[in-house]
This record gives sequence, C-alpha cells and structure tokens, in this order.
Amino acid sequence: MVQLRNIVTPTEAVRANVVFVHGLGGIIDETWGGVADGEWFWPRALGEDTEGLGVYLVGYEAAVSRWRGRAMHLPDRATSVLMRLLTEPKLREAPLVLVGHSLGGLVIKQLLRIAESEAHHDADAAELLARIEKIAFLATPHTGAGHATLGDRLRLLVRPSAATASLVRNDPDLRELNLWYRNWAAAREIGHLVLTETEPIRILGTIVLPDSSDPGLPRVRPIPISADHLSICKPADRECGAYVHVREFIRRKIERPRDAQGEKIDAVKDAILARLDEVANTVMSRDRERLDQAGIGRELVLELARQLKPEEALSFEQAVTEVRAAVETAIKVVGEGKRGSTTSETSSTAC
Repeated sequence: MVQLRNIVTPTEAVRANVVFVHGLGGIIDETWGGVADGEWFWPRALGEDTEGLGVYLVGYEAAVSRWRGRAMHLPDRATSVLMRLLTEPKLREAPLVLVGHSLGGLVIKQLLRIAESEAHHDADAAELLARIEKIAFLATPHTGAGHATLGDRLRLLVRPSAATASLVRNDPDLRELNLWYRNWAAAREIGHLVLTETEPIRILGTIVLPDSSDPGLPRVRPIPISADHLSICKPADRECGAYVHVREFIRRKIERPRDAQGEKIDAVKDAILARLDEVANTVMSRDRERLDQAGIGRELVLELARQLKPEEALSFEQAVTEVRAAVETAIKVVGEGKRGSTTSETSSTAC
C-alpha cells in the first residue's frame, strides 16, 4: 500500500507542492527525522518558511531484507506511487517539486519514465509531467549502492528484498534508467538539486559512493553534505546544510540556460527582421500614394518583405526592388478586383 500524507496546506493560493519520497528501509515520517506533529519536522518547516507551499509525504513498504518485511521491484513500486499521486486532486493545482532520498530518488525517476509512456494515452499522466518543475536527489544511488552488492552476494544469509536486489552496484537497468533520465530532464529543462553524503556509517561505511550519487546531469554540480546516508535526510535545524539547500532550491526561480549558439541564432533572426522592417518602410515611403489608393497598408508590405529568402544575400536596394515588384503585383490584383466589382454591379443594374 502507498500512503500519501498532506502535512502542510497553504492558507493562501498554492504556488507549488513538494512531495517527499523515502528510500530503502524508510518510514513515511521517521525517514525525515521524526513525526509530522513533532516539535521539529523539517518538511513541515519548509511549508512554514515558504509562502504558498503545500507539503506531502509518500510512504511505502521498502524492507531491506525479506526477513524484515516486503518490498516491490523498482518498476512495480514506481507504478504504484505514480498511480497514487494521480489520484490526489490537490496535486493538480500547481507546479510539483519532488524530493527523493536514496531509493526514493530512483522511484522518482522510474515513475517519471512510466508516466512519459502513459502520457500518450492518459491525460492525467501528461498533466502531471507538465507540472514537474524541480527534483532534488538526496544520496540517491543512480548506478547502485555498495551495500546492495554485498547483500546480493550474501543473499542466502540476509535474503535481500526485491528493492535491495535492484540496487546492486553498476546494475545495467539502473544505468539505462539514468541515461534515459538525463535526456528526458534536459528536454524538459527540469531544475535539479543533488546532495551527496560524505561520512561513513559505522560498520557499513559509505553507502552511496560519490560516483554513484552523481547522476551526471549537465550544469548540475553535486553538493557534499557533512552527513552519512541516514542523517543527510534528517537536518537537525534550519541552519543545517541539507535544509538550507532544499529550502533555497524550492524558492529559487529556475533560470533556463541559453547556449551561445542559440544566442547567435536569435541575434541573426533579430537582425534579419530589423532589415526587413527597414525595407518595408522604404517601400512605403517611395510608393505611398499608390499604396494608399489601392488600400494596401504597411502590414501587407512587411509580409511581402518577409517572403524574401535570407540565403540569397540580397543587397538593401535589391531587397527593396524585389518588394516593390511584389507590391506592384498586389496593386494590380486589387485594381482588377475593383474593376470586376464595378462590372458586376453594372450587370446587376441592367438586369
């Protein structure tokens, strides 16, 4: 069963909704450092510190070992979470920010991939994708985790769950999912925050190594946090690095990157339009009286100018000559239309 708990509802208009998705062995509220009605609970604090922010927690079974409970394979779990999100009317009101810890980050990527497939025939899935604006990954093993590999080797002893088995380091399915996600996120211009653990857990060591916690997204620099795999998602107060980074990430307006080539193309387009505008003005000034008599305005002259082919590299006077020739044709067409109208009226009167 997938739980979806709304812990903050803005009193004013909703500007965005943030959804927290826990990871392997997680619990809907304890993963994030306590209980939702406790004195300090940082997901709730985000809603208090950010105007118009709704806050939701996702919970699901994700036992590390089959001795301790159950867990679905990654695609199945992602599907179940996606379908639960699609049933919540309040999540249809504003842009979405998704925050995933550990396995939760992989669930987010997988559910987005499933939604992309469903969007071709499911309007709700398409609308959800359109609302995704930002995604934060906290210690997410994009190419697997070392402890999952150990569990796979000792499966007779620890009986790793389906979720644990899917996190084997360098798993080809995870690599392929990450490659898909890079392309999808780039095309959608999704904003990202990537926080990585820097401290080992006693006995187990570092769970997600730096190379695996970096999804390799363009223009996204992973931020190291002074915390281990479990504490990175449990900031103790508003001064802790993880809290500050997530809060500012949610508040920050996404700046869409522009590449140099795109700027050059835009500059060329602007220059061409300015040149055509000047050509149209010149034609209007030289043929003002005839154009007025024909009832031809500047908009039509400008439209005729825009039909010139930029690749022909005409000089300014050549461009003016071409447009004047087109205008001449337009004047003749208008004149013939008026004569035809007069003839029709005469014939009608004779009858």
